[in-house]
Amino acid sequence: MTLVLIAEIDMITAQYIAGTLDAAGFETRATDSQTDAMAIYQERRADLVFTNYYLGDGSGVGLLKALAKVDPDFLGVMATGIGSEDIAREAMLSGASDYVVKNGDFYRNLPEMAGRFVSQHRESLDARKARTDSERLEAQVELAGWLDHNFKNILSAATGFLSLLDFGSERQTDEKRREYVSDTLEALRTAMKLLDRLSALGHSGSREGARQALVAQVADDAYRSARDPEKSQPEDRAALASAAARTNFINRTRLLPPQRVVFEDLFTVFEALFRNSLESLTAVGEGPEISVSAEREGPYLVVEVADNGRGMDEKVLRRVFDPLFSTKGQVGVGVSLTIVKTLVQRHLGEITVKSDPGRGTLFRFTYFVGEDDLSPSSANAGW
Repeated sequence: MTLVLIAEIDMITAQYIAGTLDAAGFETRATDSQTDAMAIYQERRADLVFTNYYLGDGSGVGLLKALAKVDPDFLGVMATGIGSEDIAREAMLSGASDYVVKNGDFYRNLPEMAGRFVSQHRESLDARKARTDSERLEAQVELAGWLDHNFKNILSAATGFLSLLDFGSERQTDEKRREYVSDTLEALRTAMKLLDRLSALGHSGSREGARQALVAQVADDAYRSARDPEKSQPEDRAALASAAARTNFINRTRLLPPQRVVFEDLFTVFEALFRNSLESLTAVGEGPEISVSAEREGPYLVVEVADNGRGMDEKVLRRVFDPLFSTKGQVGVGVSLTIVKTLVQRHLGEITVKSDPGRGTLFRFTYFVGEDDLSPSSANAGW
């Protein structure tokens, strides 16, 4: 049975609303107190909350804000006799799904209105869940493709080196055999590092492993890794190597003091963004450039990665963080921008992108580093 919670300063009105809904087959609870309304909701989540603007020990706006904290998916409607745009706006900003004026139509249409609110809300939640499930599946498929390519390359290399060992040949020296074994071990170590980085993605929101590090060093290391042509599709390696050789990398984070970061996560974000930039610079004839800048804003690190590459049009921009989407029409072999977004959100940040065809691309993301390492010199450093 659908439960409706009614919060009214006037209990006579509250009981009338409750009686009307009870007669239509709803279950109701009524109160004139913001505190009691919260207690009722926490005891049993109501399907719909009707609240007046004024309550005995608080306000409807206060109730809506409190409900939003305990249940972001709650359905709340401000129902008041005051027809005011300011109140309506305040209610919507506080988490209300709608705002209605308690006139004659309100009381006549109350059961139909309540049923419509609940039905639309459930449809919205179902649609969102379906989108989330679909995106999760697509992300899993993309990750599977990425794993397949990367591990297949690494293991193929390891297998190839081992196959070159020929203990029955007198012409193959011990030094050459040691070289093949060393190359095999290096390939396997690369695979282990890859697994460690992927495993870290599962610890959503965790600050475990955070340590003081120079952002400039993380960026330098990530750029060197992004330049490695062996991490590209074989048909792209020559173009990427050429772009990397010609590109001017500008690291403007060198004056930034050490920040408390999870090195592997920040490295992965930088590497993917730099790789994206390098791929966009393959078509740039003169002066290809990638720059990275960063500064502190409160407990957040604000980072920008920019390039003067081919850029993206509006259609591509709208989908750039979508799972499985690639401007090349295939799954990429580096860490995708979907995974980059996941990592940024893991550290309570957001990522945005601006781009124009032929004029380059700018990625901007925030990364929570905490209040504990704020320093006076960090406020304007690195820009």
